[in-house]
Amino acid sequence: MNITGIDAVTFGVRSLPKARRFMADWGMQQVRAGKFGADYVCVDGGEVKIRSHDNKRLPPPIQAGSTVREVIWGVKNKRDLKAIAKELSRDRRVTINKDSSISSVDDMGLGIGFRVSKCKVLKPDPLPFNLPGKNVRIDQPATFHERARPQAISHIVFGVPDFRTVESFYGDRLGFRTTDRYRERGIFLRATSPSNHHNLFVMNTGGRKPKFNHLAFKVRDIHEVIGGGQFLVRQGWQSQVGPGRHYVSSGCFWYFHSPFGGAMEYCADEDVMTDKWKPREFEVGPEIFTEWTFNAETTFKAPTAASRAK
Repeated sequence: MNITGIDAVTFGVRSLPKARRFMADWGMQQVRAGKFGADYVCVDGGEVKIRSHDNKRLPPPIQAGSTVREVIWGVKNKRDLKAIAKELSRDRRVTINKDSSISSVDDMGLGIGFRVSKCKVLKPDPLPFNLPGKNVRIDQPATFHERARPQAISHIVFGVPDFRTVESFYGDRLGFRTTDRYRERGIFLRATSPSNHHNLFVMNTGGRKPKFNHLAFKVRDIHEVIGGGQFLVRQGWQSQVGPGRHYVSSGCFWYFHSPFGGAMEYCADEDVMTDKWKPREFEVGPEIFTEWTFNAETTFKAPTAASRAK
């Protein structure tokens, strides 16, 4: 159905002032603000909208307190919107909005929407990295980032009662591809081909209801991951885990606790897959979650194979 990726995410939060301060420090550009909340954009046009948690216009929450209220997926054209509306209308309500976007709900109970993508394709200059035997940056220090500027929304993650429910909805009905799996525990899904390693990741967490885990934003390189994270720490925000590098998706990362009901992640240099890619299957464990980390007491909070056996 030519779904391109996440175009926008809307949050309902308990503290609008705290959420707005976090987004400003996170590096998002504010484009609209008022008593209703505020809207922010990445460099490519991907949006984050924050509203009060008791806003009656928001879709119902999947959990108490601050959390994601709606994820809007981009598509290539209006034909894709019609195809999605037809498919979802078979068993749930679909609202066609004035701007031709559509709104509905997924099988987690999460508000979802689809629109012709507003995100633009970025054309960054090549990054000059020196390699042994190949020096490309000469008499020129590497760029030091005082803070990060999110380029695009990368992916969103949820803890769920049963990942197969999400796999069936997004995979069978919306055409998402499986990139990799945690055996009997979780699945990484990408919206299109070629695409980011994953746009959506869900993992069984033992709860009876889904729970927002984190939202990830692409930055330009590992230097910006570090610079952005250091700036957040100086502003008083608490690091959750990182900096580090994921084993599964190869992405460099740094996670921070946020006022949005879950973490926010800076990420860079993630894998990109096509339909030639063959999904892998992993056992859950800290050595699979991350290649390396600093400044973190624990690198993985989900149960490991050893703890599940007890």
